[in-house]
Parts: sequence; C-alpha cells; structure tokens
Amino acid sequence: MKPDVLILGAGAAGLAAAKVLSDAGRCVLILEARDRIGGRILTHHDATLNIPIELGAEFVHGRPEVTWKLLREAGILAYDLPFEHRQRKNGRLAKLAVDEALGEVMSGLSRLGRRDMSFAEYLRKHRGGSREARKFAINFVQGFDAADPERISAKSIAEEQEGLGDVHDETQFRLVDGYHALIDYLHRSLDKKRVAIRLRTVATEMCWQKSRVQVRTGDARNHAVFRAPRLIVTLPVGVLQMPPESSGGVRFVPEIPQTRAAAMQLASGAIVKIIMRFREAFWEDQKVAKLARADQGLRDAVFLHAPDAPFPTWWTLRPLRVPVLTGWAGGSRAVKLAGLSKRELSHAAIDSLASLFDLPRSRLNGLLEHVQHHDWITDPFARGAYSYVTTGGMSARKHLAAPVQRTLFFAGEATDLSGQASTVAGALASGQRAAREVLKSR
Repeated sequence: MKPDVLILGAGAAGLAAAKVLSDAGRCVLILEARDRIGGRILTHHDATLNIPIELGAEFVHGRPEVTWKLLREAGILAYDLPFEHRQRKNGRLAKLAVDEALGEVMSGLSRLGRRDMSFAEYLRKHRGGSREARKFAINFVQGFDAADPERISAKSIAEEQEGLGDVHDETQFRLVDGYHALIDYLHRSLDKKRVAIRLRTVATEMCWQKSRVQVRTGDARNHAVFRAPRLIVTLPVGVLQMPPESSGGVRFVPEIPQTRAAAMQLASGAIVKIIMRFREAFWEDQKVAKLARADQGLRDAVFLHAPDAPFPTWWTLRPLRVPVLTGWAGGSRAVKLAGLSKRELSHAAIDSLASLFDLPRSRLNGLLEHVQHHDWITDPFARGAYSYVTTGGMSARKHLAAPVQRTLFFAGEATDLSGQASTVAGALASGQRAAREVLKSR
C-alpha cells in the first residue's frame, strides 16, 4: 500500500483522523511508537472485579458531540457520576461545596483586562476569598489542570471557568467498558484495505518539502523510511518540546520554528495516578466514618480531598460499589512523585489515605490487595498528561494547529480549537479537523 497520508501517533487524534481519511477513500499509514494503540488512553481490566481500570483518561466531561456521536455509533454505554466532594478540614472529612469554594477566588478573573498573568500572580493581586478557599483554588488548578500555578495563564483559567459554568451542571461520565472501548471502535471502523498501523515505530526525523514527506524511524542500526505527500503529527506537546537532538526528540528538516514556538507557549501537565484495590470498601463502614469524623453519607462518597497529602485527590468508582480507590497527584505534587518506584508510590498513597480517613497505615496495608500506577511525567512517549496554556500563550493552540505549506498538519488535544482542549473530546475533534484540512489541501 502506498499511503496518501502518514500519521504520527495511534491515539484518539490519530485514529479519528484515519477514520475520516479512510472514509474518504484515502490510504493511510499510522506510525506508533508504543507497542499498543490508544496513546494517553490506557485501560486495564481487573479480572477479579470484572471492571475497567483507567490509568490514563477516565472521564467524559459533559456532553461533547464529537464523543457522544462516536459512542452512539459504537453502541458504547456510559454512566454519570454523582457530584459529591468531601475534604479533610479541621480534623473532619466534611462535605465540600466546590462552586462556592472556587467562586470566592475565581470571581476576579473576569476583570483581568488585556494583560495576562500567571494564576499565582493573580492570587497575589486578588485578595478575594478566605485562606482555605485560596488554598483549594491552588489545589484545583494543580489537580484539574495538572498545572504549575506560577506558569498557567490566568486568562486561560478565566476562559475555562466560563466554559465550565456551574460545576454542578457539568456532568461527568465513565464508559461502562472503559475508554479503550472507544479506541477499539475507532480501530475496527478503519478500512483495513486503506489503513495500516505499525507499532513500536519511533519517528525521529521528518524531512519534507511541499507535498512530499519522508519520515525516518528507529536509530542508525535499525531504521526505516516512510514516504507520503502529507503528514499529520499528533505527538503530545511534551514530545514536541523536546530538543531535536535529545533522546526522545523529533527533528524536522527544514525546521518549523513557528510551530515549535507555539508548542513552547503551552505546557504538559504533570500527573501521577495510582489505583488501589482493597479487600473491602472500608470507607463504607460506619466505624470508619466515625473515625474520620464524617457523617454516614461517607459510604456514598465520590471525590475525596486531602490538600496536604502526597496524593491530594482520591475518588471511588461510584455509583459502582467496588473496593477500589484512585489517587491523583497533579502539578508540583506530581513532580515530587515522578520517577518513584511502585513501592515508594504505594507508601505515599497509603500515607495519603491514612491522613484522609484518620486510619492506621497498618490497617490500610492489611486491606490492600493490588496496586497499579502510571507516571505520565516520565512516560517517554507522553512527557506529561495533557496540555495547559502558559502566561501570554492564549493564541498558542491556534498557531500549533496551523498547517505548514499544506504538507504538515497537526492534531492532538493541545491543538484543539473547539473548546475541548486537554480532553479526549479535544483529541478526537482535532484529529477530524486535521483530516478535513488534508482533504481540502489537494
């Protein structure tokens, strides 16, 4: 098969682009560095409990049409999560009104004017909100946006908050069979006569001129070259930011300075995620609720916050009642955990849960059955979880998404212009957009 289009990356963006192109009769070759498809979607199935475990993307945020259209086509079922947050505060595990806590601090974002600043600088200048509310806002930005408050654009958070509106109204969903069910559907829907995928194929150099691209993969000892008139690049922004000469970096010949500059105005959010399966759902025990100084509603908890813990955010799989807790560290908290061994991360997680529920570590260790984790910071093919805009970079996504001489095209959540950046929906929409640009380029 002689491809009309090469695609770097078999994640949500790359597969979505390939589907549009193959449906239009184009031949496509996807080059994927990993030994699997899915990219930052990483679903494992726990045979013991017969449920999907998400080490990467987990939630469908709201009702983005690009996602729900594919879910309807595939017959994939989703269920919504109860919106119930609790936080460790003053020795109690008390209910948390997220809108109220954020509203105290975020209200001044709408009055920023033309000048951008970091969220940290905004907090230093904006005196609204209690000390606890300001602390929660910082934790929210580090957790939800996976961002460094000293780097993330305050204007981008203002835009995000406007899009979210009332957080209570932004329902979140999980897929019954896990996010990989969507990836599997996209894969199955590709015309196998027109689309091929090569795994374990690491692109290192893209030599190009108008309507001609040559992608070199591998190293000096074991390399291959692939050619096509067009190339869609879906590499994460963390990879695009790597120096071309470094291990894991990619080289463009000639270079694409405007695209690189746009990538540098974004940042790749730091995330470490851990999933712990216990012998029983101990948090549903009335005695545990009493020890944690929580009401009996703790048994129905969804999101749990321990602001000062190594893993400050946890969630259950409610409405499912299974003995699994997911720990989430973002921003500077994740950076501190990056590169730690599974054993070290487990210790940090148990410490976090002990402080959250006011339980002895020995009891938690005695209940623990299995641990899985993924460090997205040190993942060589991700270099972070998802993108955010740094100070002064409000136009960066638009510039990163811009085609180069109708030959190089860019997709991935960092390039999304539909308002869904940093999500799977954004990746899907960007892949479809890049594919349409290719089809119009002839």
